[in-house]
Amino acid sequence: MRSPPLTAMNGQAAASPKKAGNLVDQVEKVVDRHLSYAEDAYMGITSPTTPARHGLDTDATSVYYALYLRRLLSGIPLSCHESFAHPVACVMAISSRNPSPIEALRRLYTETTQGENRLPVWVDGEYLRYYVLVHDEERSDITKSLALFDQMKRHFGLHCHLLRIRSSETAETDDDSQQLPRSDWMTPAEEIADIERSDRDEDFEDPTRYIFGSDATAIRTFVREMVTQSIIPTMERNVSVWNDQVASRRRGLSGRFMSLSKRFTFGGSSRSSTGARATGSTNYEALGFYRPDTPEAIMRRLADFAFMLRDWKLAMSTYDLLRSDFQSDKAWKYHAAANEMAAFALLIMPQNMSSKTRIETINQMLEQAFYSYHIRCTSVYGAVRCTVLALELLRLRGGSGIDEAVRWGIRLLETGLLGRVGDALLKERMAICYASKSGAGSQAWGSRRRKSALWSVLGAETWIAQAKYIQAQKCLNEARKMYSLLPGECGVQNFGIASDFLAHLNEQLREGLRIEIPTRGDESGDVDENGEPELLVDEESETLDRRRSRRTSLIVPGAGGGGAALETAPLTPLVPARLSSVEDEGEVTSPSKDGFG
Repeated sequence: MRSPPLTAMNGQAAASPKKAGNLVDQVEKVVDRHLSYAEDAYMGITSPTTPARHGLDTDATSVYYALYLRRLLSGIPLSCHESFAHPVACVMAISSRNPSPIEALRRLYTETTQGENRLPVWVDGEYLRYYVLVHDEERSDITKSLALFDQMKRHFGLHCHLLRIRSSETAETDDDSQQLPRSDWMTPAEEIADIERSDRDEDFEDPTRYIFGSDATAIRTFVREMVTQSIIPTMERNVSVWNDQVASRRRGLSGRFMSLSKRFTFGGSSRSSTGARATGSTNYEALGFYRPDTPEAIMRRLADFAFMLRDWKLAMSTYDLLRSDFQSDKAWKYHAAANEMAAFALLIMPQNMSSKTRIETINQMLEQAFYSYHIRCTSVYGAVRCTVLALELLRLRGGSGIDEAVRWGIRLLETGLLGRVGDALLKERMAICYASKSGAGSQAWGSRRRKSALWSVLGAETWIAQAKYIQAQKCLNEARKMYSLLPGECGVQNFGIASDFLAHLNEQLREGLRIEIPTRGDESGDVDENGEPELLVDEESETLDRRRSRRTSLIVPGAGGGGAALETAPLTPLVPARLSSVEDEGEVTSPSKDGFG
């Protein structure tokens, strides 16, 4: 199973969307469409459905940053340097009315190893096959289905399931009907294709579908049993085997000696490094990948499996071993991904070192990952994903981690890798980062309210430049809230240039929203008694006794966001071989165009 490549709304099959630039451009386009729909709805042009189930944190300024991050993660491409998008299981399903069911299952198994549906040569083909017999409760004989299911278990083992569902359609008005939910993990390409199809077709049919409640219960039971009884035990067994047979040797004395011998080619010069690959001193192929049976590829899968199973310590130690190997082989995309995941594992692990030492170590890993992604590999997606996720994990750490989170956000803004929408959303998020830093004492010494207000103002400026006035209004209201928490003599009204800049933004926002005010009245809640939009104003508050600002080591870290419910992606077909650039001889020409670069 892997992230869904082609699944439309409510689980329907979708046509293959055309690639529109890199993944970051696709994410930008999706979020921009949702923002445009919201603006049109405010103006009364249309009444679209905006995303409402994408909230990461209760303190988020808007749902659009969470939508941006979700689409960024749902579009992880199948690539050679990490195995998160590689399959860990494949579901092979047949109907109980199939005339030759056993032969059909064997043919499906053959298609996953040969022919058009085979995976690239750098993907491990030894993943779990799970066999499902779909029984029609209305048209099939349960006795024959049970006999066939017993035959399947004798031939294919215990990784089998009998799924009993009804074949007739259900309507919304039926008593036992449930709405088939939309996947929250649609890739940006899928959502773009879905939106464009709905805009293009005048007679576009409502894609909402319904399913019987008994069928929904049967499917949930099937997924739960498959995951708990087959997939997770198989992953845990692979982790144990790989750790004992490969990683333990690499951690030993002989493994360290072999690592040193790879770094230093005795009797040769640095110019012979290219020739060293051809002579077999490294497992890194000249085409830019490690084959799945090499120790480096096995250890990378071990680290990824441990990370998915939440064994952060094992994942961190394995990523750390791989960093030096990939650096000595000059496998820069592998090197970037190993540093990225090592930093994430270290951020998620319980604190077992001083905060300063931990932040310094994490910053070094992130620096190497960002440099390799951005400069050496020119991978926009890798650099953006690394930085945005690091920002979120550092923010959750609280304390000095919040300042480091904003520093990495500024670093990403300076590179210009984000589009206009991502730029504005990141500024909003940095304002939230500073707002979440709590201070000490009654005057909140050490808080970052002024900086939070500054980033909200900068976000509003960016939204106004895109004519996204609703988002700009929210940002200015957040800035007003932060400024109102400051003593009066520390407010923005004492800075002439800043006050003039805010007044200019307020005027631009009034001009942008003026056309909507007469038609909406007081419905929005952001309109004052004179019919003007409620905007940022200078507020005077009681002047408190000013004390010299000082740092404190007892700042309580922010509590972070609330946890979200566990969600899973739908089962999807394996990626066709045409995405892997496999020739007729079965060799990969180059994995460089895998979506990361």
